[in-house]
Amino acid sequence: MLMRLSKNTFVRQFGPFTYVIGRINAFDQMFRDAEPFFRWLTREPIEKGELLKRICSVYTGADAQEIRADFDAFMKPLIYDKIILCGESAEELDAAEESFSYDVEHPKTMDTHVPVASKEAFETLPQKVLGDWFREHPTVFTLQIDVTQACTERCVHCYIPEYNPIYLPFENIKKAIDELREMGGLTLSLSGGECMMHPDFDRIVRYAREKDLIVGVLSNLTLCDDAKIELLHEAEATVQVSLYSMNPDVHDAITRHKGSWLKTKTAIEKIRAAHIPCRISCPTMKANYKDYLGVLEYARSLKMDAQTDFIIMGKMNCDTSNLTCRLNLDETRHLLEDIVFRSVPMKSEYFSPGKKEKMRTDAEFIADKICGACVDSVCLDATGNYYPCPAFAGVVLGNCYKHTLKWVWNESPETLRLRNVRGRDFPKCAKCEDRDYCSICMCRNFNETGDIFKPTDHFCKVAKVNHEVVDERFRRIESMP
Repeated sequence: MLMRLSKNTFVRQFGPFTYVIGRINAFDQMFRDAEPFFRWLTREPIEKGELLKRICSVYTGADAQEIRADFDAFMKPLIYDKIILCGESAEELDAAEESFSYDVEHPKTMDTHVPVASKEAFETLPQKVLGDWFREHPTVFTLQIDVTQACTERCVHCYIPEYNPIYLPFENIKKAIDELREMGGLTLSLSGGECMMHPDFDRIVRYAREKDLIVGVLSNLTLCDDAKIELLHEAEATVQVSLYSMNPDVHDAITRHKGSWLKTKTAIEKIRAAHIPCRISCPTMKANYKDYLGVLEYARSLKMDAQTDFIIMGKMNCDTSNLTCRLNLDETRHLLEDIVFRSVPMKSEYFSPGKKEKMRTDAEFIADKICGACVDSVCLDATGNYYPCPAFAGVVLGNCYKHTLKWVWNESPETLRLRNVRGRDFPKCAKCEDRDYCSICMCRNFNETGDIFKPTDHFCKVAKVNHEVVDERFRRIESMP
């Protein structure tokens, strides 16, 4: 019998944990001390007997029959979920492959047997395990490359100061992708500006997929023609796009590009027809304040994920002129009430009322890292600068023309400085009664105040409003018979 990984299965090793993600049926699991069970499984078929022989060679002294029985029990749910494909020929394996479809509901994942050889419990909360591991062992899991500053739109709220026709050369992008893969990274996000304007966009997407990376494309889709649709489908890429309203005039007023709504909506529906995973984002500001629910309903009609987001921040060069479009506190309260009372999906998890049960003590807050900067992701811009996270380009970690990604991640003084920031560095926040209804963001602070340690007054007030809205929810719950 032949065995191999499905084309949509990705495996990475983080310390003792093997992370396995299957992108068709949302399989997302962590296994502890099970690395030998996956070591020789690739997308190339291997005979089961040869695979078992290699695994048994790792567990010297263990009973071979027990290892084989354990292997079969461990693999059974993975085969059921088509994470692992089995068959008598390569053709049979290929025929068993599945592709993403909006029209198919996949069965729930089977319970997974824990191999005796692994000795440790199966992890049921992979994202928590990953998060805890990365906080203690910073790992480049995701690289975002802003391949160009050029863009087809001029969105009123955008944090990019200029739209220069600068393109990061393909060779530098290729080098960064190689370094990401060598460091065990999993996800590459392509952004801009508008990433599809890059003359080598197709080559970049194909190369990243060849390197066994999950490719994400952040695009306004105004350039997404049939050829790009075919490319995205071929690379099994995921797409994130912003749609600001179901009213073309409102959307086009925000993008300042007449006809952009029709181009974006048309591309979204072509992506839907091609069964390419797509998430619609609807950043909410004054111009589309009453429109976000219509966009979310449209996304649901397409069976696409969608979310709103009102965290409009200043530009990366500390220019705050774009903040005139930001919601005021009354508008923010209304949106928060929708999020809390009507379960409107929101980009930031800190608005979840469930956090009320997990408030940190003063000592915990002071000792905790306050954000994920330089913990599991990093960005590279079109000039070659590495920076901590999207929009946080005011702090440069290094430059790809001078430094390797490994140096940027492990040795850059700026990386090490940001990684050491704790709650103790925000004394005002440590004493604030609304601190658990807020998300301290060094990027947001810097872009608006020029100082990563100086909280913005607006978001301090938003935290207070959020606190009041969540408390109101719990008062209603407690008053119910």
